[in-house]
Amino acid sequence: MKTLSNEAFQQARSYIMSNGRPLEQALFTYEFEDGSAEDVLHALQQFQNEDGGFGNGLEADFRLPHSSPMATSVAFQHLIRFADHPLAMEMIEKAIRYLEYAFIEQRQGWLAVPEQANDYPHAFWWTVRENGMTWIDANWGNPSAELIGYLHIFEEYVQVLPVPKLVDQAVQHLLEMENFESEHEIYCYLRLLAMVPSQRTEKVENQLTRAVQSLVKLDRENWQKYVPFPLKFIATPEANHFGIPSFKVEDNLDFFVEKLEENGHSAPTWEWTEYLDTWEVAKKEWSGILTLGALISLRTFDRLEA
Repeated sequence: MKTLSNEAFQQARSYIMSNGRPLEQALFTYEFEDGSAEDVLHALQQFQNEDGGFGNGLEADFRLPHSSPMATSVAFQHLIRFADHPLAMEMIEKAIRYLEYAFIEQRQGWLAVPEQANDYPHAFWWTVRENGMTWIDANWGNPSAELIGYLHIFEEYVQVLPVPKLVDQAVQHLLEMENFESEHEIYCYLRLLAMVPSQRTEKVENQLTRAVQSLVKLDRENWQKYVPFPLKFIATPEANHFGIPSFKVEDNLDFFVEKLEENGHSAPTWEWTEYLDTWEVAKKEWSGILTLGALISLRTFDRLEA
């Protein structure tokens, strides 16, 4: 079992504080240096628009300044951790208002991004086609399942949408899946079910295990690429491993220790094919996001040197 040396940790810290966005810098300081929640929320607030939704490149692979359900889902991944803070409450209430406005009745959910995303630099998978959808929208649960989870947690702010019905529909959609085409959809379902634990029946857990088993890549040579590796499905040592052998989880942790020791930061394993100047900016932002995520995972699994 490998642990990240203090020297490599400091290199990663230096990378985030020199190259990361103010949001990731504030998150690092909050997580590891007793920083304030308020600093995180002020940094996150810079991405929130007047309509309550989030945009402005919060999801760094599309630079749309306007609000989108996808960027708003990213914001909620942070907001949920600070939900008792008065500033977070204010931001959450506005974001829920946006989600109710952007909800598409016919879809019983949301599309990831509006067509204006095409007018700004973006990775090719965020291109909105003539049918009004990106290819990500082929899988309903990303981000709709996750967003329904936030409606459930913050139901006190919901004015119009029938949240219990939406939760039931989302879970039924998962149970009816025969093939699992998108790991991102399953990540969204894992977030939903963490927020609605009453829905984690044996049938649901079995379906999640089928999904993870069909998607996860267990071999080291794959982890250099953009793939769903074990730690993408297992957030804590106590979490359901969905049939992933423990030694593969340990190997995945070793892999991230080795990469940080070698490079001093984590870098994206994907790239854009257009807007290459903007991609250089986004790549640096993603490196800060991924480095912070790796450090938090290593801490969660007790892989940081004491």
